[in-house]
Amino acid sequence: MRITTYRELQSRDQLLPLFQHVFWWPFNPKEFEKTIKADPRLKNSPVGYAALEKKRLVGFVGVMDIATLTLPGLAEDVGGIWGVVTDPAHARKGIFKALMQRSHAYFEEKGYRFSLLNTGKSLIAYAFYQKLGYRDVTVYPSAYKIIKKPKKSLTKKDRKTKLDWSRVLKIFTEATQDRAGFVIRDASYRKMLETRKRIQSDKCIVTDKGYALLKEDKGNVTVQEIIASTKEEMSKLITQIEDEATKIVIAEAVLDRDLQSAYLSQGFMILEDSYDVLMYKPLTNEGFTEVYGNKFYAAATDYF
Repeated sequence: MRITTYRELQSRDQLLPLFQHVFWWPFNPKEFEKTIKADPRLKNSPVGYAALEKKRLVGFVGVMDIATLTLPGLAEDVGGIWGVVTDPAHARKGIFKALMQRSHAYFEEKGYRFSLLNTGKSLIAYAFYQKLGYRDVTVYPSAYKIIKKPKKSLTKKDRKTKLDWSRVLKIFTEATQDRAGFVIRDASYRKMLETRKRIQSDKCIVTDKGYALLKEDKGNVTVQEIIASTKEEMSKLITQIEDEATKIVIAEAVLDRDLQSAYLSQGFMILEDSYDVLMYKPLTNEGFTEVYGNKFYAAATDYF
């Protein structure tokens, strides 16, 4: 078995069947290049490591360089793991472990103190991550509501089509000034979200006191993040989101207790003990809480 980086792969097309089989992701190398250029977490990294057997791609582990903020308010990069997949015909041959070890070696070469990943507790991989030394940072609660009496759709004239990103950043910075973790954002962050189709700018809502980052598909609205200065403003944003939806509203990674309460007060179902989880692996002797305390911020917009 030979391990090489994504950038050195001669045939990236071979990732299509693997990603489609595991993630239902119709991977296209040409389209993915746009994501690499738009996502600062990928732009300067090897992107991932691939395992080859006689020129056949049999496994892959993606890597990222993720900017975080530590408790003292210092910017510090950590490693990020994504897109872990093994060809089913080559399972139980040590490919997964070898690729993860190579990824961790890259992070150690960069001097990173932690490796992070998102996964699900219901997946077989969760137990493997634990064996490799990964531990839970937080689970991601979520909120759901079926829109039983959809309101009349807003006309194009009524919709806000311009996302005031400078306003979003100002609100976010004020709301997270005492937090650590995924709180470093700039113009490139918006470009990443739009390129990865995490949000739709013409669907997002921005007010004087808060905002909601959204995407919509056939009447189903997914809330990627809500930030507001008060619980009352959170409720107003949720009401506006319901006005946009005609079928279902799904809110991902609802970690804020006040926001959970706002959703509950408006008839949403809350799945608090979620299967979705953020995990970390220490690459040095320092503990996660020593660096970030209990103030690590993460939202669905930060998924990788």
